Amino acid sequence: MRLLVAILVLLGLSAELRAAGAFPAATPEQIALFKDAIKNTEQEPARWAYTETTVKQFSKGKEKGATVVRVDPSKPYAEQYLPLQIDGKPPTEKQLKKYRERGEKHGQHLARASADPTQPGPSPAGKKEKGMKLDTEHPQVVSDEGDTLVFQVPLVDHGTGVPVEKLRVRVVVGKATRQLQHASLRVLESFRVKLVAKVKAGEGSIDFTVVDPAYGPVMTAATGSFGASLVFVPVNGTFYSTRTEWQRVKPYDERFGVKIGPLKALDL
Repeated sequence: MRLLVAILVLLGLSAELRAAGAFPAATPEQIALFKDAIKNTEQEPARWAYTETTVKQFSKGKEKGATVVRVDPSKPYAEQYLPLQIDGKPPTEKQLKKYRERGEKHGQHLARASADPTQPGPSPAGKKEKGMKLDTEHPQVVSDEGDTLVFQVPLVDHGTGVPVEKLRVRVVVGKATRQLQHASLRVLESFRVKLVAKVKAGEGSIDFTVVDPAYGPVMTAATGSFGASLVFVPVNGTFYSTRTEWQRVKPYDERFGVKIGPLKALDL
């Protein structure tokens, strides 16, 4: 009887831990697989041209229509981001100028990096780079079934101030291909950002696809939704973005003989 009670207690504790997101740590072999998948999905992102279509909708607002931008790293810097449509309408001259400036800032960033390759250059906006990164040394295994592994991966914050412990990231990896297939992020608990905005809920996902068998997978779709309050005013929204018309190109930057960095994607 005592043994039965002990087993039931252990099962209940296991279920409670699993519900709370505590999963077994990945083995060294699984960590190596995860790192390979990350590496295989970061192959020369600035050698791809594509068309990105994004649709956004905010609470109490009508869907404005799609924003369509052609991204081509082989073009001169001012032409690397070409808006074809903004919110369902032809781009204005002011909007065209904004995208030209984005490309020019990217070129300036690369020029600074080539002047001193040993030092990480500033962001295109001239500010210190901030962000959140995956802790590739400590993934947990959510499931190991068939030809896929699902990892839960901690985040490390670099200056954003976001409480990363309140976010959950999961990544699906193909065992045979050693490539990413899907990634998702979910807000587990509300938190405040810079005292004026409170994030109450949110989730997003990214799909990766091999568009050319000679190269690793690329990001082909992203979706997301969020709920927040800005100065006590509720704000909710969704977005959906796809990347199509992929083409392998020679980066414009190579004419300087510098090592290129990732081309910044459009803000979502």
